[in-house]
Amino acid sequence: MSKPAEESDPARSRELAAIEAEAFFYTVFEHLGYDFRHYSDASRNRRLTAFVDRHSLGTISEAQGRVLRDPKLLTEFLSAMTVNVTEMFRDPAVFAKIRAELLPRLATYPRIRIWIAGCATGEEAYSVAILLDEAGLLDRSTIYATDIDGDSLRAAGSAIYPADAMVGATRNYQGSGGERPFSDWYIAKYDRCILNPALRSRIEFFSHNLATDSAFGEFHLVLCRNVFIYFEETLQRRVERIFWESLAPFGNLVLGPREALTAGGVQLFKPQDRRLGIYVKSQNQHARP
Repeated sequence: MSKPAEESDPARSRELAAIEAEAFFYTVFEHLGYDFRHYSDASRNRRLTAFVDRHSLGTISEAQGRVLRDPKLLTEFLSAMTVNVTEMFRDPAVFAKIRAELLPRLATYPRIRIWIAGCATGEEAYSVAILLDEAGLLDRSTIYATDIDGDSLRAAGSAIYPADAMVGATRNYQGSGGERPFSDWYIAKYDRCILNPALRSRIEFFSHNLATDSAFGEFHLVLCRNVFIYFEETLQRRVERIFWESLAPFGNLVLGPREALTAGGVQLFKPQDRRLGIYVKSQNQHARP
């Protein structure tokens, strides 16, 4: 018996899988409101295929119905689709720059508001809180840390991390210019470390979807690092406009060092340190989105 044409033709098989993936993401958006339609096709479809295989769901089309009906499977799908690779003080040079150049400006505000978009499991939010604590600014600061993955947000809110993660965190902290013992900010218990409650008290973790939700306040600093690399240009332009609307005059946007603004984004933000991905909101009246 001969195989179906699509099985004997790898190119045709990939084309059908891509069509199934498009239908899957459209249905998830229409019925559940989670919009992955403008994420980078290669990364998005690869994660979907891995999710289907890991849960033995057969085909993408079969997985679609299961995800719509099973809340637990939906949660696992969202975790599979979001990027949770992070660590405290990741890219120490970026935090050194924040420490040296951004904190002195933030110190001029009576109340400091910071947004960490795509916070994953919270390491970056706590890193910023430590910088603020060192500078004596934590008590008048609020950090809003958002993500779409509920499991990641729950992990972030617990403020508990594996003890072995503190080794890399300590190294990164010192590389960022930190001089205090890093253990000042956590208590070790067996194989876990509990971060200082004072850090947790200044952070609000909650769900926000960059693909569908709008700006929700005014901030002096926005960090969205290593998220744009997973977006198509259409979605990135949308998010750049949200950040522009969200930032106070002369507010800073911090992207990943390997990320760049779109052609529209360069009208909204001026580089402060392009190598490190640090930008300042443009005050040019023609820069309005």
